[in-house]
Amino acid sequence: MFALVGLATSCSQDDVTELQNNVNNRVTIRVGVETDNMVMKSGTLTRASGALQLDGYSLRYILEVWNDDDVVAYREEKLVTDASQAVDFEFSLPDAGDYNALLWADYITEGATETDGHYTDLYYTTNSVNGLGAVSIIGSAYTVNAGSRDAFFGTSSFTKTAGTAANLGSITLNRPFGRLNIIEKDANLQADLTSMSLSYTVPQTFNTLTGGVSGTYNVVVSDITSFPSAATEKANLFFDYIFTPATGQQLLGEIAIEYRLATATGAFNIPANMPVERNKRTNISGNILTDPDITRLSVEIDDTWTDGDIEKNPQIDDIIQVGSYYYEGGYISSQFTTSLTCMGIIFIVDETGEHGKIVSTDEASKAWSTEKVVTNAKNIDDGMANMVIIQQISGWQTKYPAFAWCANKGTGWYLPAENEMRALGDAMTNINTALNRIPGADNLKTSDEETVAYFTSTEYYQETQRDVDCGSAFMLSTSNSIATNFLKDEIILVRAIKDF
Repeated sequence: MFALVGLATSCSQDDVTELQNNVNNRVTIRVGVETDNMVMKSGTLTRASGALQLDGYSLRYILEVWNDDDVVAYREEKLVTDASQAVDFEFSLPDAGDYNALLWADYITEGATETDGHYTDLYYTTNSVNGLGAVSIIGSAYTVNAGSRDAFFGTSSFTKTAGTAANLGSITLNRPFGRLNIIEKDANLQADLTSMSLSYTVPQTFNTLTGGVSGTYNVVVSDITSFPSAATEKANLFFDYIFTPATGQQLLGEIAIEYRLATATGAFNIPANMPVERNKRTNISGNILTDPDITRLSVEIDDTWTDGDIEKNPQIDDIIQVGSYYYEGGYISSQFTTSLTCMGIIFIVDETGEHGKIVSTDEASKAWSTEKVVTNAKNIDDGMANMVIIQQISGWQTKYPAFAWCANKGTGWYLPAENEMRALGDAMTNINTALNRIPGADNLKTSDEETVAYFTSTEYYQETQRDVDCGSAFMLSTSNSIATNFLKDEIILVRAIKDF
């Protein structure tokens, strides 16, 4: 009797000790994605508990706990049917030490098969030998215009103390992507689009631990026949999710587009070096489905990932406006990026909204001319007309330094006429705001700050000797630019402009 009682008492104590050890070894973590950070509207959507949810897909959460030797100490996957639902992971770590919790969430097919605790991957391989340290694109499943390709990640470093439970609290996951939106500005042409094929390169692998990207995947997507809506997706040709580094920009290679309209076929190449940033949208818009020789692309990086229920103009709002950046190749953006070569700042937009004038980002101090002769360059509206007159003079490159400096910038650059310089003064606030973002750029100087003036290409004209001696100049002001005149051989400021 006593032996039996003693044995029963011994087992009970062992159970208590084991239970206590399990409690002390326990680690808990809550993981979720805020509703506002969920997928863009794409495909058939339903609302579950107020959150955006994709029909036919389940959101899968994966947890990997790595020790300080980068060895996986614990791994678990969980599914949710409500995308707004937070997930709790609770597990045991018997060994004290430093750990990293790696978290990944992506969409997999609803009802996906589970084998040994792993659900079948859909778009990204998550169970390679490096686990979440090398999440890679599954080429055979690559597609565009699919909100189900969205994914999220996060990490949390922690120290597990022996005999003490750990609660890591809540972690909100973010995207490993930037989103590329390609937009046709002519809604009527987009409506005639019947199919499209794409080819370009993107980073292939994402490291959840470091946030880095590596490798190259050659995207080839053929015979696309379903296109997004500009009203809900911003894009109306295609959109894609692209792995991006933690900081800076991912510069893309050339994007080749082949398309078929109801009555014609065509092709268009978006040149390399388009920038994509994590958790932001790169919106590239233009008349892509027209003659590529006359197509101008607008490039904008948008901090807003989703547009909610706001309807957008299907023509896509232009960003061709005073103060926008004009880049080499004819790209226009309201934002400055170092990945493209900025040629100038827009200061005039014509009534069509498609053309205008840009001013150079730099300036120089030059004489109007070294000789005092009448040139008849007297146009007050069109500096190019004055430039043509000067260029007919023998030795003009030496005799007319201000004109030569502008012409040396390349085809189409010229010294502005009086009224073009006046327009620069009117737009000076927006121009200088843009110039301030460009390293090494020269702001327009104003007579409000110091006594300065810019030569124009308009020869000062009066029925006196002064038309021989003088060139027109402007003292710029945000309130009232003042026309004046300087001797042609005086050295004052010069700025170049160009039509686009």
